[in-house]
Amino acid sequence: MTYLPALLESIEEHVTGITDYAFIDDSDDPLVAAELHKRGQVIETHGAGYNAAMQAAVTRGALEQDHTVWLEEDFTFTGTVDFHRLAAHLDTHPYLSQIVLQRAPWFDAEKEFDSIIEFHQKKRRQIFRDVDEFWEHTAFFSCNPGIWHRRTWETGWPEGDWSEDQKRLSLLKGRKKFALTKNVLVEHHGERSGHGY
Repeated sequence: MTYLPALLESIEEHVTGITDYAFIDDSDDPLVAAELHKRGQVIETHGAGYNAAMQAAVTRGALEQDHTVWLEEDFTFTGTVDFHRLAAHLDTHPYLSQIVLQRAPWFDAEKEFDSIIEFHQKKRRQIFRDVDEFWEHTAFFSCNPGIWHRRTWETGWPEGDWSEDQKRLSLLKGRKKFALTKNVLVEHHGERSGHGY
């Protein structure tokens, strides 16, 4: 709950296309759950960690639309985002599993290159292609703020360590790609302090 008010305020200021909220609450704090219930649907995972939270998110009924916006509470929007437009892009590019909003560099290695894209291109030799105003790539799958098509979460969430990497590999086997916005649209404020990634 520390960061949530700032996230919600930034949504009001910068975002269109979010119609309702479903919260995955891993705090194991009944006061937090009660506060979240005032804002939308809540699924509690009682301190089980990131992987369990993602398992719950993709399997427990929160996802009833063809597109879902995924947000972690310690981000804020810094630029204008129209999720209706991003959803339409996913529909017309069915080989894409997600469109992630580019964030400001956060990890030290990214800061060294002053860009997530530059880091992946120069350090990891990944290719980013300019396609219809987005960077298409196969470098990473991310739960950073973005939008997924139903076909992405209907295949479930992998169990075990490094689940985002596992998800990426399973999607690549299905000939999927990922997209990243050209502009930095979000900032990350938290610390990587959870467990069960």
